[in-house]
Amino acid sequence: MDWRLIDTDIADPYYVTAADEAISIARKENKVENTLHFYRRNPPAISIGISRKIIDDINLNECKKNNVKIVRRITGGGTIYTDKKCLIYSLIYDKDFMQNLSSAKIFENVCNSIIKSLEKFQIKTIYKPPNDILLNGKKISGSAQIKKGNIVLIHGSMVLDTNLELMNKILKKNTDLKVSTIFREMGFLPDIKDIKESIKNEFEIYFKNRFKKTKLTSYENNLIGKLMKEKYLNNQWNFKR
Repeated sequence: MDWRLIDTDIADPYYVTAADEAISIARKENKVENTLHFYRRNPPAISIGISRKIIDDINLNECKKNNVKIVRRITGGGTIYTDKKCLIYSLIYDKDFMQNLSSAKIFENVCNSIIKSLEKFQIKTIYKPPNDILLNGKKISGSAQIKKGNIVLIHGSMVLDTNLELMNKILKKNTDLKVSTIFREMGFLPDIKDIKESIKNEFEIYFKNRFKKTKLTSYENNLIGKLMKEKYLNNQWNFKR
């Protein structure tokens, strides 16, 4: 069975976060195929892991001053700053498809696919377990995942040319790992379309399937609207911790 490729490109932070969950629900109900979803967030947003505390991770005054949204995702992992110069990929698939691999092995395999995709542009990165990718010793990509029933949702960010100055004002430092961008480290940045194509090609090799570009179904779009109204546009969800 072919996989779907959904490319939302640049979109509202609440919308794309709801889209990831809607796709996973639709896949769980066997209404859609396994899916690769690309997107970028605009306006800028803080994506906070399901178990993280706002007070521990975020400078709220800077968020308000700079019109940076806060959205809590359903996956774990840390808190990250994202904007339109940060590419996010999501993989939603039936875990039996990959012989029910452990979470650690999924991280390793997906991160190594990303590493190979960047090698096409002479960008040499390394995998830092459990879920980071480093360029010149600095983090340029991280990922998070959740397994619900028989479905895996794993997503990761790639920091292309993100506003690090604003990021450092907003995020409280919770790690010694320094974050950088591909542009700052390399002095150049491949075209975003070429990066997406390279990632897609590597995932096609890893998953041994062709990815067919398509659009979200009406069922998914209805779910997105419902999830945004009931969850992602609701401070009770986003500020729950």
